[in-house]
Amino acid sequence: MAGSTREVVTLQFGHYANFVGTHWWNIQESSFCYDASSSSSSSDINHDVLFREGLTLTGEQTYTPRLILYDLKGSLNTLKLDGTLYDVLEKDDEVHWMGDVTLHTSDTSGKNQFLKDLERIDKGELPTEEDASSAGTEDSHDEVQEATPHSSINPLEVFRSKLYNLDGSVSVWSDFLRIHLHPNTVSILSEYAHDPEQDMFDVFGYGQQLLGTQRVSADLEDRLHFFVEDCDSLQGFQVLVDPYNGFGGLASEVLEQMSEDYDNKGILTFGCYPSVYVRRSPIVDYHRLICTALSVTKLSANSSLYTPLSVASGLGREPGPMASFPYLTYNPSLHYHTGGILATALDTCTLPYRTRSDGVLMTELTNTLNYSGRKMAALSARLPFPITLDGALAASLSQFVAAPDLVSLCPGVKEPGRSFMQSVVLRGVPPNRICIPDPAAHADSIFRDCRSANDCLKRYLQYVYPGTLNAGTVVHEPLTVTTPFPHLFNPEITHDGLVGFKPRSAVQGVEKVPGMTSLSSQSGLQGSLAALHGEVEKVDIRRFHRFLDAGLEEDDFKEAVESLRQLARAYQTSDNEMAEDSDDDSD
Repeated sequence: MAGSTREVVTLQFGHYANFVGTHWWNIQESSFCYDASSSSSSSDINHDVLFREGLTLTGEQTYTPRLILYDLKGSLNTLKLDGTLYDVLEKDDEVHWMGDVTLHTSDTSGKNQFLKDLERIDKGELPTEEDASSAGTEDSHDEVQEATPHSSINPLEVFRSKLYNLDGSVSVWSDFLRIHLHPNTVSILSEYAHDPEQDMFDVFGYGQQLLGTQRVSADLEDRLHFFVEDCDSLQGFQVLVDPYNGFGGLASEVLEQMSEDYDNKGILTFGCYPSVYVRRSPIVDYHRLICTALSVTKLSANSSLYTPLSVASGLGREPGPMASFPYLTYNPSLHYHTGGILATALDTCTLPYRTRSDGVLMTELTNTLNYSGRKMAALSARLPFPITLDGALAASLSQFVAAPDLVSLCPGVKEPGRSFMQSVVLRGVPPNRICIPDPAAHADSIFRDCRSANDCLKRYLQYVYPGTLNAGTVVHEPLTVTTPFPHLFNPEITHDGLVGFKPRSAVQGVEKVPGMTSLSSQSGLQGSLAALHGEVEKVDIRRFHRFLDAGLEEDDFKEAVESLRQLARAYQTSDNEMAEDSDDDSD
């Protein structure tokens, strides 16, 4: 596949972005098939787009993400900075100073049961039948074992089939990291400490200042060159960022440089917002508001396409009500839960440029959606896509023809409004669940003559979005949501993601689910941006001395507020008006 792979490098900025990213990488790794003789080893998805092969110093083959991630000091817990996969040479531990030495230590939480079991697997200590039979009675608050008959046990599958309740034992994203990372992946900003209770990295300019230091700038350049030069045919960059604090400033400066250095490559950026914030006070909320406004204008300007993401409905000081999914139950205060939901949508909506056949380039996707200066997009999803045990795709789509009900994951976009362009991805529909079982009994159905999932999706988009430029993608592989994905699916969802008629067993998890996403340029963004502009235009930036001390000029802030107003206007006007505006600007 080397000759046909168009690689993508991913960058993650911030703690919540890394929660989302960790789930995303875990989901992808969960779908890998390591048995070449298996009938499922042939995949629609080309994992080489995001992952790279390598060799350790001992000659062992590795497969790790092309990933650079940034976080603050104290955010790794038990994860080693350089990872454990490569035999990185140890630094000289000998102390040459002959005077008194004072040792300062910081507390770290121990490994949860999932990480302990994962460590055993890495050491080659595969679970035995005794582990499978005894794990269910183990006195542990964070795991439950699914019963497995002794006669059918595959030692490695014992680990993969375990159900872990990690809700109370995940404090940072590395607490549920399933994959191995390359030594060039993790970069810690030691100037600031990770502390949700006392977040001091809450000013946009702090991130900008960090990239101005020699250490951070040179570190980024080295890491970026390593992954970029490793690519044979780079198509672009995926970026996840916390836009509500200093990471928004850091990412904005990085993307400004990248947009100049890689001007012919795509940059698809997702701003990741938690639904619940630990720190809340008027001044803290205003800091987030200012950072968000600056990030929206800067990130959208320096990206090919920018998409805000959250299960919360607000983009301003108040997060607002949470998204409701018919078949999910989640705790909005847990990053571990909400990050998992966002990751499933990301893994699905990015499939068009990650498939083996009939794929598009990232630039083709972003250039279609950012037409006429609309540099932002909204993401919505159905998780899982509902197909009953005795139903079919055509029957499910028929329910949504009159009232499409994708759940918005774009804060501030409550009603979808008019979609100008959209990329819709449908995945994981079982081959025997596509056509209407008895077409004669459904002679009036618009799907009566559809014979494939592609036919059904095309017909659906034609009827529901007749005035929209639609691009549909069908992928046979479902979302893999095995360990350590949180247990969010309601009991009526079967282990393979269908809607059942009775609750599944309490010791049985959901392994795979079908899903659907829409990444769209739509008029609903106008309301989100206008609401954000309405809040931030009332801010007297002179009252926020830390922003001014970090280099923000009053005129620059006013310019950002005006840019936000113009961005909102772009989604309010019609295509004809936009064309006229474009002609006026060219004059």
